Amino acid sequence: MVGPMNESVPDKTLDQFIKLSEILTGCELDVEQGRAHLVRLLSTPLVPPIQEVLKRFERLPRHSLAEVERKMVSDAALRSTLCQIVLLWYTSALRDTVSDPLVLRFGSEQTYFGGLVWHILGAHPPGLSGGYFGHWRYRPDNEPNGTPM
Repeated sequence: MVGPMNESVPDKTLDQFIKLSEILTGCELDVEQGRAHLVRLLSTPLVPPIQEVLKRFERLPRHSLAEVERKMVSDAALRSTLCQIVLLWYTSALRDTVSDPLVLRFGSEQTYFGGLVWHILGAHPPGLSGGYFGHWRYRPDNEPNGTPM
């Protein structure tokens, strides 16, 4: 198991995590972002059974959505970890508690801004303007002519 300060994970483990994540999200995923997500999963205080999930995934006869649904998602013992994997990729959020109230920890700026939710929505993440510091002082380049100030 990887400790919270160790950012290296075995290549085989990372490959399995990326393959499973691509099946769960339906998206082609960034390996470095995947490494950050996997390190967080392996170091979470809740320690979801990520190792067991990856072992079960490796033993599947085919790495397909149908097989993952049939052999893994249907297993209540694995389902919460699979949901956590999807949540990480879409929002960078990681559950901090198993009880109510729901407490989430978000990842680094890179993993938050790189979340799949922003791409799917076609929107920029809150807090990311896309402009340089102070850009709001100036009229937009795409402003229609004749707009009053």
